[in-house]
Amino acid sequence: MPAQQNIWIWNHISGTWEQWPGVASTNRLIATGQVIAGAHKLCWLACNPAAGNSVWELSDDTTSLTATVLDCFSTNREAKGFVFRPPMPFANGIYLKTFTNMTSVTFGYV
Repeated sequence: MPAQQNIWIWNHISGTWEQWPGVASTNRLIATGQVIAGAHKLCWLACNPAAGNSVWELSDDTTSLTATVLDCFSTNREAKGFVFRPPMPFANGIYLKTFTNMTSVTFGYV
């Protein structure tokens, strides 16, 4: 195990210890589109619906052509925040493929 002065988490996929970052990069989207290309880990997400019956969907790609890997539907206009522990891995990129009745979705990723 690496030095104890840092926070390390076990990556069961690669079978290695990874240093946990002190900060996450952020991106706020107000429409569908690419959050970030390439392999990343989604640490947190916050959404602000514009109305009831709002929905957002994420895919693990850069074009929105693959299957949805994470989604959320709300019948009321209530903001939501999600923290992923452990973070959710994306191999190809994070793409916001559906954005209905939403004001914004903000992502925190490494």
